[in-house]
Amino acid sequence: MFRVIAAVLFGVCGVAQAQVLTLADVKAKNAVQLSADDLKQLMPSAKVVSHTNAGSTRKWENGTDGTFVASSDSKGVAAGRTRMSTGQGTWRVADNGRYCVTIKWSLTSSEEWCRYIFKEGDQYYGFGKLEDDAQATAFEFSK
Repeated sequence: MFRVIAAVLFGVCGVAQAQVLTLADVKAKNAVQLSADDLKQLMPSAKVVSHTNAGSTRKWENGTDGTFVASSDSKGVAAGRTRMSTGQGTWRVADNGRYCVTIKWSLTSSEEWCRYIFKEGDQYYGFGKLEDDAQATAFEFSK
């Protein structure tokens, strides 16, 4: 019985660790960092899906005027329960090549962040800093 419990616990820990990618992991996949010019082509009118490390999925469409309305299932915020919320947001591409977002959520506090965006195949990853141990945020961008 102990062996089964230990095997399950080690398996769960291994899965949890495998889900968190770092910049070093993404660079090892030969991902390419998108430049400010790349982002200025990609971001206007892009449909965005952002997957947080806490388990939330947020969605919005970047307006050409720099605004959007986001929705979130708020997983990881509401004690693991799904609780839909919406928020008014703005986006911009910074001169240093970061995708920057501000969202004022209706049910929770506001958030403001900038991410360097890397592309590997059809996968996108965002990083708050360009250090090998920085944790990835998964993104989907489509037109």
